[in-house]
Amino acid sequence: MAGVTQPKVSRVALPELVTWAQSGRIRVPQFQRSYRWDAEDAERLFDSVFRGYPIGNLLMWRKPAPAAEISLGELRFKAPERSDALWVVDGQQRLTTLIGALTASENTVDRRFRIFYDLRDKKFVSATHSKQPADHWLPVWVAGDNRRLLAWQRERNWLTDEDFDLCDAVATAIRTYEIPTYEIEGDDEQALREIFDRMNTFGKTLKRAEIFQALHSAPLDVQPSNLEALRERLRALEFGDFTSQILMQSVMALRGGKVDRDFRQEFKDDEDLHSAFSATEKALRLVVDFLKGDAGIPHLRLLPYALFVPVLARFTHLFGRPTGRAAELLRRWIWRGSAVGAAPQGNTVALRRNASAIENDPVASAARLLELLPPGGDQWQPDLSQTALNRAQAKINVLGLLSAHPVLLIDVPDMEGSLHLKGTRIERTRLLAEVLDSGSSPLSPVVGLSDRSVSNRMVHPGLAGSEAAPLFPFAHPEELRSHCVDDQCMNFLLSGDLDEFLRRRSEVVRQVIAGHVQKMALWGFSDGPAPENLFSEDLWGDPDAA
Repeated sequence: MAGVTQPKVSRVALPELVTWAQSGRIRVPQFQRSYRWDAEDAERLFDSVFRGYPIGNLLMWRKPAPAAEISLGELRFKAPERSDALWVVDGQQRLTTLIGALTASENTVDRRFRIFYDLRDKKFVSATHSKQPADHWLPVWVAGDNRRLLAWQRERNWLTDEDFDLCDAVATAIRTYEIPTYEIEGDDEQALREIFDRMNTFGKTLKRAEIFQALHSAPLDVQPSNLEALRERLRALEFGDFTSQILMQSVMALRGGKVDRDFRQEFKDDEDLHSAFSATEKALRLVVDFLKGDAGIPHLRLLPYALFVPVLARFTHLFGRPTGRAAELLRRWIWRGSAVGAAPQGNTVALRRNASAIENDPVASAARLLELLPPGGDQWQPDLSQTALNRAQAKINVLGLLSAHPVLLIDVPDMEGSLHLKGTRIERTRLLAEVLDSGSSPLSPVVGLSDRSVSNRMVHPGLAGSEAAPLFPFAHPEELRSHCVDDQCMNFLLSGDLDEFLRRRSEVVRQVIAGHVQKMALWGFSDGPAPENLFSEDLWGDPDAA
């Protein structure tokens, strides 16, 4: 073996990193879970850049790379063959975050790349695609480009001298920050592994075996080329594991026609397959963003019916992320369908009919979906006996409990070692996703009675099945109300009358779940065009016409 040359040590500025990425020089092997950071990690990374703090080194292996369809963050393009490609051995999380955020745009979906500097609170923040960023939030992708920064500032004539100074400080930090980079060229992999072991100390480290297996896999192409690769890429959205069936149905829904036709005979060639999978990934990213942001469903295991996914995938493929009246009607469709049953004729027939309803116009398509639902939803009531997450009504119950924004009653560490403090909203922690990803139930018993209904269950990761009631006397009344425990419940509990405690809590739980479903489904409201459209000239004609 020729061995490894002495590492070339340099410092690379962030704009140069972006140029390398856009030219296809940087290559990231496809790991088992290729991108693991969350939005808070990205915010802290840019805060370190702003303050000039060290963020660790990059270890790159210089070797040839074939022409390939590659992606980095949400940057996607066809990269040419290169003899001087730099394969990322260590630093992938930081590099993906930096490039993903600096090449982002207003249309970027992944929250981890939608990073802003809040000029008022003087800190970096992130926002979901569905959230309109505040006018005083400076996007990092704007700060990294002087021409765009000047245009952004001109549009805000209310900016103060302090605001301008902060903008300049953020822009200067992003443009001048340099990362120490070790570039290895050679074929002595053992030496390369030793260097990796000595350097891999920053952030959420990847297993060495994952990286070196990926570096030798062939082809080194990070675009999804099969269902498993597509599933792995979607895991980064922290929405749970999509089944092969859902993914197949989503691919077919995008392509139109009968969604239950033979998947194996669908594609003309590899280019057709790659194009279909790439489009499906993009569509499903928008679906997840909509489900989380508008429909209030934080995880795939809490989605009452799987058919919502491929139908929404077709919608986002044709019309983009749902907005306005279309988003409102689609949310009603999801929640009404969850309550009354979205597939009364069976899943295959329902999927075919619902997917066929998506065409031509987003609002009309959403309205047609509502018309396909069975009647009787306005009479719906929660079934508190349902707690197993293989039932739609149980998922509705859990989502209803989550709508009260339950908080932690004790400090709870997550699997990555972060401590989530008492009083923190559970929805703002990783804990719920960890429990759901593991296949476990997020529900814990409240008191030690045989009642297994939702009346005696609450969402609280970290209790490991133990009773929650002993924590109640030490909790603030607002914390207890977030778990559907009011003053009357506490009076019964403190007096030792557990039966009355559960009777009263069942009333509170029922009201919370029913109220949440009604808020999301809006039975009794008009499902036609938005009220303001009733007065448009298109519907009523020109009033001044002869």
